[in-house]
Amino acid sequence: MLTPTANPKDLFVDILRPSHGYSLSEVRLDIPSPTVAIFKARLNGPADKPVWARAWLSTEVGTLAESASPELRSGDEVTLEVVLRSSESPGYAYMRIESAPLNTEHVVGLKLV
Repeated sequence: MLTPTANPKDLFVDILRPSHGYSLSEVRLDIPSPTVAIFKARLNGPADKPVWARAWLSTEVGTLAESASPELRSGDEVTLEVVLRSSESPGYAYMRIESAPLNTEHVVGLKLV
């Protein structure tokens, strides 16, 4: 389960540094309930290029829940809702930008506990 927050969490750190001109900015996480995490970010990259975003919650062992965006354009903002269906508590929240499906360009993370 998640601990709901009154204010968005925004102290994400680079797990994989930005590459090829792609990056996430203004990354924030809202936790409105024990089972829902809402990730928001701006998707930066070369002008008008297609991009995708993914967000997930995990433990040290592995992913508990995730969400992915449809194709967007660099410069867009994205909101991804991740629904936790396990009673296990995640310790980490991650988000990434992709320049093509599954071609990771930048990953940020936040420790939840």
